[in-house]
Amino acid sequence: MNVKKNIQIFYGGFRFVKGGVNSHSHSLKNELQKKFRVSLYTLDSLPFLFRFAPHIVEKVINIFFLPLGFYYKGIITGYFFKMFFNTKTDYRIFEDIYISWNSNVASITMLHAIWSDNLQKFEISKKKLDKLKKKEKNRIDNINHTLCTVSKPYRNFILKRHFLNKIKKKINVVELGIEKKFIGNFSKSKPKLKSLIYVGSLEHRKNIFFLIDVFYKLYNYDSDYQLTIIGNGQQKNELIKYSKKLKLKINFLGSKNTKDIFSELKKHEIYIHTSIKESFSLSLLEAKISGLITVAYKRLEVPKNFIDIAINNFNINNWFNRIINRKKKYIKFNKNKYLLTKTAQKILSLSQ
Repeated sequence: MNVKKNIQIFYGGFRFVKGGVNSHSHSLKNELQKKFRVSLYTLDSLPFLFRFAPHIVEKVINIFFLPLGFYYKGIITGYFFKMFFNTKTDYRIFEDIYISWNSNVASITMLHAIWSDNLQKFEISKKKLDKLKKKEKNRIDNINHTLCTVSKPYRNFILKRHFLNKIKKKINVVELGIEKKFIGNFSKSKPKLKSLIYVGSLEHRKNIFFLIDVFYKLYNYDSDYQLTIIGNGQQKNELIKYSKKLKLKINFLGSKNTKDIFSELKKHEIYIHTSIKESFSLSLLEAKISGLITVAYKRLEVPKNFIDIAINNFNINNWFNRIINRKKKYIKFNKNKYLLTKTAQKILSLSQ
């Protein structure tokens, strides 16, 4: 009788806070537990008195030493995970460089993003940013097991542009994937023309106020244009107020599970993604799989076939013109390349 091997997955956030890494962690668990015994540990897994401590550490340190609080939040989260869940297992998967630790267990750490590259909402001096980057560089180089990031463009950016070729650690690439049941044939569906949709968190990095400004110009040009937004975040109430101020009827649907997201996506023609920073983007992948025309910033570090209409800057007129003059043909896309099964297989292979 074959005994299933054990896998531990560590994600440094709360289960109820939606996002790309959260979604990936849960999907990966679902995929792996077909053949393994899988435990997913999040902040919710910690004893009650400990689960909010990392965020308290973040806020206190950032009062005096912004942005180092974000770094130490991850470090203390990893310390707590190791203190409470450092049990016998066959594999460990860490969803963040800040929470991982070295051991004799076959392990892999995923670099979805780093804090020094995701501080768009703050005004950080170069001196302070360099201090954070130095800590992150040391953290990366001191990982003694396999380290992966989620796309070749992001790996190139991290190594060459962000850390200026100072990273000694080898960084592999494991692209994220979607469960096979969601990769179907959408050719028979009839999306509503001139209907736009966005899926993701409502935060500064995603640039949603700009998205609304683009839609405002489209709507005034042709009132048949519609916009649906799926997701929650710190800016949601402000965005709703702003849309009302502009007298726009935007459909804010809140958070949805993956099944409902795919169900909603196929109702629309255009997926618009105004984010100023991405390392992979499950949302763009889901939109491509669903057959939508994708519109996004050209310089995102995502696989290039995720974007049909790539725009060089954040000039409203450019986005407006590219959308109204869009062509029916767009980039060919191999859905099966991005199966979660392949992601899981590569993660396990590299962790050994």
